[in-house]
Amino acid sequence: MTRSVLLVAFLCLVSLPAAFSWRKPGDNRPNFVIYFPDETRAESLGCYGHPFVRTPNFDSFAAEGTLFEQAHVLHTQCAPSRCAITTGRYMHVLGHRTQTHLVQSYEANMFKYLKDAGYTVMWYGKNDMLSQDSFNLSVTNWTDGIGAARGKNMFSFGEAGYYSFLNTPDDTLPDSLSNGDLRMVTLASEFMSNDPPEPFIIWLPTLGAHPSYGAPKGYYDMYSTEDVHDRMPLRPAHIKNKPKYHEGIIKYRNLTSFNDTFFEKINAVYLGLVSWVDYAFGQLLKAIDGTALENNTAVFVSSDHGDFAGDFHLVEKWPGGMDDILTRVPMIVRIPGGAKGHVVKEPINSFDMMATVLEMADINVTHVHFAQSFVKQLQGAAGDPNRTVYSEGGYLYHREIEPYDPEQARSYSDPKALYYPRGQEEIHEGIPRCIMAKNMNYKLVYRPRGVSELYDLKIDERELNNVFDDEDYAAVQSEMLADLLRWMLETGDVTPLQEDPRGLPKPPHEN
Repeated sequence: MTRSVLLVAFLCLVSLPAAFSWRKPGDNRPNFVIYFPDETRAESLGCYGHPFVRTPNFDSFAAEGTLFEQAHVLHTQCAPSRCAITTGRYMHVLGHRTQTHLVQSYEANMFKYLKDAGYTVMWYGKNDMLSQDSFNLSVTNWTDGIGAARGKNMFSFGEAGYYSFLNTPDDTLPDSLSNGDLRMVTLASEFMSNDPPEPFIIWLPTLGAHPSYGAPKGYYDMYSTEDVHDRMPLRPAHIKNKPKYHEGIIKYRNLTSFNDTFFEKINAVYLGLVSWVDYAFGQLLKAIDGTALENNTAVFVSSDHGDFAGDFHLVEKWPGGMDDILTRVPMIVRIPGGAKGHVVKEPINSFDMMATVLEMADINVTHVHFAQSFVKQLQGAAGDPNRTVYSEGGYLYHREIEPYDPEQARSYSDPKALYYPRGQEEIHEGIPRCIMAKNMNYKLVYRPRGVSELYDLKIDERELNNVFDDEDYAAVQSEMLADLLRWMLETGDVTPLQEDPRGLPKPPHEN
């Protein structure tokens, strides 16, 4: 972006308050800032126990608020996950299964509730959530321009490794506003620093740790393959009784010739990018901490899904993958007057954020949803030890498969596109539909047309030993499958808010 464009954007932001009414007397509702970097997995943050990654801003922020150890997304693709987060509904309820079936204008969503209740809704970053017709109804002002310096593909087209997403180092400085994510953070910070209309919500959906695997200068080589190998070993490849994509991704992306060290490099670079995401978050906090906003602004950190980042010799994500490194994301929240250094060990789903925000904003939610507010946990309470959380994925019908979706076909039809091999795998191998159910002790992934999974989390936290159909776990498996049937029956549809008269309408000639 040129200096002149940045100046115009800044002047527009500075002038925004004049167009809105300020907080009314007696309106004590909090502001909200939600930092939402893409593809950021929980276990890759220091505050979640990673042994060497440097994430000082996330770590200190967690010490000032509440960290949810087991926050799981509703889907491991960008758009379905985000649609669930803002509606509080599982993606099967209204068909938000793909990247191009977004929240419609007639659907309730968190941002529309907030805007209707008088909040100024500021959006800085990518979409993958709302349909075009939904934006004016749900958002006050929106700005795009995400990204970060990632270098160039380390391999030439035709070489093994070309589809690995591994890039070369980049000389762009980490504080350069040519890094789009930092530019979005800067614009949000400038908005908050210039007498903003309150109450407001800032939604910051940045590119985050999304591949390609690269990072601004100083972050690409922050960690070594030795660090990964010795201190946080990757999950091994070629584990028996895993779903088909565990071998398919390696095959279709032509990664079969690479050894562990190559994937350790991918992981090390991914961690460097996570550290830069942490740096950007630190810049955001500077606009809040030590100002009047600190006392009336709730700050959330989360993500839409994780990333393989070299584990299992895999890269990126998979639309039908329910691996812990894909479903488990950060959820760290700091609210004025809330608990400090509180850790919630019990599981939650990421759409619980919607119910929490709307409860804090004192908004009456009128649509049927399945999110559960965690306001009490932000004040120091424990979670629900008996809760089961769910996630969904996979495709069945023709138009669900991404290469057959006209909106996405270009990304999957060009052999030079990095998503081309994934499209080929989807076409030739399929992505069976699946449902994950996870509680404190076990995790089930049911695939009627593929390999199902069951893990005993008490002894297999990294999910390396699939015990589905193991006689020793027959009772657990039967109970969890029955729970899935109950869950699907109870959540399979919702009654619309609008009611229709049962009588006939007037004939046209009488109108």
